[in-house]
Amino acid sequence: MPRLRQLLLLFVLLWLAGPATLLAQTETPAAANKRLFDRTVDELNFRTMETVYDRSFTRRKFPVTLRTAKARREFDDFADRSDLKTLFHNYNGVSERYKGRFGKGRTDLVEFEKQLNSILIDRNFEFFIRVLPRDERVALIRALQRVIKQGTAQFNASEDPEPAALAADGAAVPPADVDAEAPLASPIEDPAPEPETVAPTTASRTGALTSNAAPEAGVPSRYGLLDYLSFLMAAAALGLTLRLTLVTVPELQRRLDGAYEPQADDDLEEDAPEAAFSPVKRRAGLPEDRYEDGDDS
Repeated sequence: MPRLRQLLLLFVLLWLAGPATLLAQTETPAAANKRLFDRTVDELNFRTMETVYDRSFTRRKFPVTLRTAKARREFDDFADRSDLKTLFHNYNGVSERYKGRFGKGRTDLVEFEKQLNSILIDRNFEFFIRVLPRDERVALIRALQRVIKQGTAQFNASEDPEPAALAADGAAVPPADVDAEAPLASPIEDPAPEPETVAPTTASRTGALTSNAAPEAGVPSRYGLLDYLSFLMAAAALGLTLRLTLVTVPELQRRLDGAYEPQADDDLEEDAPEAAFSPVKRRAGLPEDRYEDGDDS
């Protein structure tokens, strides 16, 4: 009887694994890459919302089960913060449309990575993470870049065209559609106010970020004013040290050597003042008093 149960369990597993294996074999690389793109977008959106939610509340944690847009749409634990709830639901709808950026036109690895990186410079994404301090925004962007690298590592490039053919066909193929929507909503009060204030994004900066620029253009610089001042002070200290070592110290040594150089005896005799060798004159004594005896009268 136990053996029969084991055989039955093995048969069920094989029956379930059969269609999945057949589907994996019949799925084209383009369809697999599109499914990989959608899965990567879901992971980017989940990590972004998780970071903002955990930063907004002290005793609440964004559930790890909200990996899909449908599950995030049904999430309602915002502690009676209607403004924060509206912000999350609006961005959840906008972020779901990121999936439409890949699958139209070019479907090679370059386009795959380009459209994923364009999410990090999207103005809706910047508007959503504005409540985070600068250090946490930089850390979040770097974490999302690692997720994108993991997705590109799984990309199936077996059907990618040759570079020459791709360059010749680049002008004829239109770029993938990019959402050109207004921000999610007007700026609302930050759920967790911070001492640091973030200036609103200007129209010119928004246009530059939404253009087809390099993904690194939207990543904040890791060096600040304090770093540059430290570098200048270190360079000045090095210059002073070299000057002291190569110029000042040798010149001082030459002067000291010249000051303590022994002189010849002839020079000492010539330089000695004449008064030092003149005999000492004896001071004339007082005149001797002489008293003469007077004549006795």
